[in-house]
Amino acid sequence: MRRTDREVKDRKLISGMLDMAEILHIAIRDEPFPYLVPVNYGYEWQGDTLVFFFHCAKTGLKLDLLRRDPHVTVNAAVFVSYGAAPYRGHFHDYRSVTASGAAEEILPDDPGFQHGFEMLMAHNDRPMRPEDYRELRHTGLWQIRCDAAHVWGKAEIVPTCAEELPFAQPD
Repeated sequence: MRRTDREVKDRKLISGMLDMAEILHIAIRDEPFPYLVPVNYGYEWQGDTLVFFFHCAKTGLKLDLLRRDPHVTVNAAVFVSYGAAPYRGHFHDYRSVTASGAAEEILPDDPGFQHGFEMLMAHNDRPMRPEDYRELRHTGLWQIRCDAAHVWGKAEIVPTCAEELPFAQPD
């Protein structure tokens, strides 16, 4: 990262930034260009590993590509413009988390299958309903496991604590 003064390393701050974002973009290897797909997601830290969960259809190009090569890079970001009234000398601010890791399908019989869906639903502020559990077997679920060494956050105005994560409101 060229602008290390904008880097965010603290896991609590990275988690807070992920809580702010609604969409995870997944870059998947394809030829002649990478394939980029937006998904809604859930996540959690499992020790030194950041794990993203996303659901999808059980077939399709994205899954064909992931089965061929599971190595991906993901990004979740939020942005605010301060327009003509800059805040602390900035005309905008952003929170961005980027990570690289490997995608893996979680099969319905896997003990982590239900947990992954619960994490996804929780991030999207949707409680699991009894009918959701019945529908799970008709939906694909994947996880992307990213070692902490391959996770980085970035911000224009770098937050130093959780209270600074929400975007500032100019006077």
